Amino acid sequence: MRGVNTFVQSERQPFSVAVRSFLPPSVVVPFSYSRERDYACMVRAGDRVVEGQVVAVSRLPMGADIHSPVPGIVEKVVQCPLPNGCVGKALSIKLGGAFSYLGKKPVYADWSSFSGDALLAIFKKKGVVNTFHGHKPLAETISRCKAGRDRFLVVRLFDEDPSRMTDSFIASQCTSELVVGVQIVARALNASGILFAVGKKSDVSLPPELFSDPSVMMVQCDTARYPAGFRQNLVAQIKKQCVSGKDSPFSAIGNASVFIDPETALSAYEAVVTGVPVVERYVHVTGSCLNAAAMFKVRIGTTIESLVQQCGGLKKRPAKIIINGMITGSAVSSLETPVTRHVKSVAFVPAGELNDQRLAPCVRCGKCRAICPEGLFPDLMFRQRADGMALGEDFVRTASLCSDCCLCNSVCPSRLPLCQTIALLRNG
Repeated sequence: MRGVNTFVQSERQPFSVAVRSFLPPSVVVPFSYSRERDYACMVRAGDRVVEGQVVAVSRLPMGADIHSPVPGIVEKVVQCPLPNGCVGKALSIKLGGAFSYLGKKPVYADWSSFSGDALLAIFKKKGVVNTFHGHKPLAETISRCKAGRDRFLVVRLFDEDPSRMTDSFIASQCTSELVVGVQIVARALNASGILFAVGKKSDVSLPPELFSDPSVMMVQCDTARYPAGFRQNLVAQIKKQCVSGKDSPFSAIGNASVFIDPETALSAYEAVVTGVPVVERYVHVTGSCLNAAAMFKVRIGTTIESLVQQCGGLKKRPAKIIINGMITGSAVSSLETPVTRHVKSVAFVPAGELNDQRLAPCVRCGKCRAICPEGLFPDLMFRQRADGMALGEDFVRTASLCSDCCLCNSVCPSRLPLCQTIALLRNG
């Protein structure tokens, strides 16, 4: 593990408020990132839609439906750049008409009256996704875990990528809603226990009465060291702090448990308690190319160009636009890229803050092996994938241990895509 300052620099002070982003004249709502066939479009060009209306239904049994983030008129299906660097199909909707939720007094439902199956149906219908790491339907995540015996819920209350502040902001500023959202997810899971993972210097204040229940526990993580917030890191820290050893029920927590973040818990709360589908996201917008940084509450489908304008524009041209963190994020090339359900941050980085990006052959330095917290051999895995180097099946299967922390990429003098290559091996 390394100190965070080795890798990233960001705002020194956390945000205390979020600013609602400008409502754009049109929004562009992607169907998916790589599998548009998993969704059935429910509208056509010229149709009028209302805020929160389902515009695409997931064909997967436990998928997450897609909703219109604004009222308006459907213009057409377009191809648009996606936050993962790919191009995919999206629905263009022109803003117009009255909002159903925005500016209206919410009507609160008694979530305790819902069964676990009813909650899963709500998660699907309202488009709730689990953004703990990546982007998966929450109902699907829970359903897979319920098939096993270790039904624990782990809630990370900080950002796994230290260049972001989104999850930390939600945890500190929306604590009451987050706690209820966690309890809702725990009911849907029929969880054996709930564990909150917090940073040692966190200002998140959880209600003390939570911990009068023996099925609730808190562990502290050293967020000044990286990595600290990935699944493997949390499991290791949990087992270390379960002082009762095998007598503690939490010692059974493993990779098969359900791990969520504050964004996911907040979405679960809004979907079940207030009936609001996933139509907006908190997004941390930062970078020395901007005239100002901000924490925005953004309508899905808003382009990152609109966020730039609200930050006062660019004072210098960015060499890279990084989505979801300087360590684990991905680069996009277009300001027309829309905010989607998995976007948590956008960073505008000038050339002077980037190292040489040109690839070179592996120099066999061994730095990737030395820094890997899981003890993997990223260089050999890259050579197996890129050059056909013969490796045993048991060796290739060790790719499943990778947490996607991207430390191997950060130290490679040849700038090889080591972490991405391991992900390809892991996913078959």
